[in-house]
This record gives sequence, C-alpha cells and structure tokens, in this order.
Amino acid sequence: MIQPNPVISPDELPRYSEAPLQPVESSYKSVLLIEWSIAYTCMLAGIITLILLVDDVQKWQVILPVTIVFVTAVALTYASIIIGFKNRSWALRDKDIIFKTGWLFQSTHIIPFVKVQHAIVRSGPIGRRYGLASIRLMTAASHGGDISIKGLKQETADQLKGWIMEKIATHASPGV
Repeated sequence: MIQPNPVISPDELPRYSEAPLQPVESSYKSVLLIEWSIAYTCMLAGIITLILLVDDVQKWQVILPVTIVFVTAVALTYASIIIGFKNRSWALRDKDIIFKTGWLFQSTHIIPFVKVQHAIVRSGPIGRRYGLASIRLMTAASHGGDISIKGLKQETADQLKGWIMEKIATHASPGV
C-alpha cells in the first residue's frame, strides 16, 4: 500500500520564531567582560615581555602592527560582547529547546529532546561569583549538534538539566 505524501506549503510550516525567547542573565555580560579582560591582560603581558627580551622585536615596524592587531582584537571582542549580548536567548518547549546567539552571524539551534544523550551543568570561578552556570546538551550528531547555553542562574541550569533528563528518560527505549 502506498502511503500518501502530501505537499506542505511554506505557510503551513511551524514558526519557531514565534516562541518567546528568554534572555540569559544580564550579569553574564560582566562575566564575559571580566574573562576576556583577563585573557587580553595575559596576552598583553606576553607581548610586552617578548618586546623587552627580544632585540629583533624592539623595532617600530614590528611594534606598530602588533599594537594595531591587538587593539583591533580587543575592540572587536568587546563590541561583539556588548552588541551581540541581546541575541543570547533560549526557550524551552515541550519537545525541544531553542538557543539563539550571534551578532554579525546569528545562529538558532533547535534540539529535540529525543536527540539529547546527556546534559552537563558547568560553572567557572567568575560565573560562580555571579551565581551563574551553563548547561551543555550533547547529541549523537558528529558536528554542530551540541549546544551550550551559558549565562543561566545556577538554579535554573540545575532545574533545566533535571527536566531534560526526565524527558530523555521518558523517550528512552526499554532496557536502555
């Protein structure tokens, strides 16, 4: 027997964009700024040390381009954090989770819970100081299937992990 395979109009497609997205915690912007400031301070210390210790690097033809590249990298990083922060958002639906991020290049990931194999809640020292954590959802996909939602309250991340793990368990095959 041949199964019907009706054509679906683009107007009939479900609209994930209509799901109200929840922004990550605003204090996560401070965490990002602090983490990147630490990283760039370490890089600057390395560059200055290199300039002071290596005679061949103590020329303006080397110092000027390195300075321009360093300042540009810092400016782009901070602009990316400030401008792109408003796009960091997520939504939990009954059968999947949506995560949106990006500034110049925006990404929207939709992960169905039946594809999630494992969930991990993580927090770094700076994030813990702000009471923040991240949740990483791992799928069986070989490339680009995993997502990490950073900037959640620790309590929210823990509750989300528990809820998702229950969803996984209800979809698991018997004996798994």
